Order: sequence, then structure tokens, then C-alpha cells
Amino acid sequence: MAGHVAFRAGDVLISEARAPIRGYDSELERTLIIGRPSDEQRRLFEQMLYLGEVARRALRPGIPCAVVDRVVRAAYAELGLTSYWRHHAGHAIGLRYHEGPFLDIHDSTIVRPTMVFTIEPGLYVPDVGGFRYSDTALVTEEGVEVLTYFPRDPDSLTLPA
Repeated sequence: MAGHVAFRAGDVLISEARAPIRGYDSELERTLIIGRPSDEQRRLFEQMLYLGEVARRALRPGIPCAVVDRVVRAAYAELGLTSYWRHHAGHAIGLRYHEGPFLDIHDSTIVRPTMVFTIEPGLYVPDVGGFRYSDTALVTEEGVEVLTYFPRDPDSLTLPA
């Protein structure tokens, strides 16, 4: 029957949760693995986490949005993962779910305190799965404060088979 999907051990799922609060949007995405992750799934999961850390460290006031994406793309290249990249490092979020400015090499907007962005690295690997998480992050004078709190580690995000 069309529209029915049976999940199996080894499947990789990307979940998404949004919570509009007082007219403002937020985003939380996590990668879930059904059953015990394979070594390759665990490796890709860990690399996805690393790419998110790279983005968080790069995002700070006073730099162009493009710099964050360039730093993240360089990390993909360093890890040999460029072929698994599909989108920018993140985007602003607030009144709309996806809004500018974007953490993208084509966006020269200067990052300022009080801006809110999603940080959403992703790896999309044929025959293995998509690996992405997204956190909503507030830019402060000192750097970034992550506003979404939910585990990121693979053991917490493994579902029983």
C-alpha cells in the first residue's frame, strides 16, 4: 500500500521538532539509528557532530555569514566528505522557519549579537543514510549560546530494533 513504510534495524532517520514560542520559531533535528549502529554509521555520526562543532566555533559576531560556511566546507574537504555535502551550514530563524541571512558562501551579511541561527551540518551518504542535526543558536557578544537542548550522542539516539 502506498505511503506505508516499514522501518528496520540499520535504518537511519532524521527527526525534526519545531516549537513556535511567542511568535518565534526554533528548530531541533537529530539523526536516529534503529538498532545497533554499524561502524560506518557510527563514524559518519561522529563526523556529523564534529562538523557541527566546527560551525558553532566559527559562528561569532563581526564576521560575514559566508565565513562560517567556508570554514565548514573546508572541514568537509579535510575529512574527505565533500561529496556528501548538500546544503549550507545553517540559516537564520525567527519569524519564519527558514529566513535570511544564511550561513552560506554567497551571503555577506555581518553576524551580529541577538541574531538567531540554526546550525545544521549534514552528511548524505548513498546506501547508508542521511546524518544531520540542527540546533537553534543565539549569537551573543562572546560567541554562541545553543538554545535547544537534546542529546547529540549516538548512544542516546539509537532506537530499539
